[in-house]
Amino acid sequence: MKTISYRKGVVEFRVPSQWKEEYSDSDGGMFYEEGPNSGTLRLKLITVTSPSEVTADLAVSLLNVLRQVQGRAVALPNGNALGRFEETSVDRGQTIKTFYWFLSNPVPPKHARIATFSYTILEDNEHTPQVVQDLKMIDEEVRAAEFSKELGLLK
Repeated sequence: MKTISYRKGVVEFRVPSQWKEEYSDSDGGMFYEEGPNSGTLRLKLITVTSPSEVTADLAVSLLNVLRQVQGRAVALPNGNALGRFEETSVDRGQTIKTFYWFLSNPVPPKHARIATFSYTILEDNEHTPQVVQDLKMIDEEVRAAEFSKELGLLK
């Protein structure tokens, strides 16, 4: 496994060491293993400003207002919150499935971050041993992701 320090350490998480990395100012980060049927993990990160003081409960409530999460966000032991959902769509005639992890992180006094991780695969590959293993690994690594304590700065 290798550690990804996304945006110079604003959020850190791990992916398999053989996965390729690509970055774009507009599209975020993309991580994948080269191969015909491999999935692609993407990451986008936003920072929001709260009109009131940020509390520990904000991480969960921030995700619970999202249509996709619908009140199912959970608090994690590290102070972050996690919401998940899946969707199926058709792209260029192929049915694809995308798994999403929304990870929120309070940054007192008035900010919060939301990291959106998504993993896209061909729907036909959903139950293959490699995809099942990748989904388990991604879930564990997203839950363990660490954010900088400072707004926009390294840890």
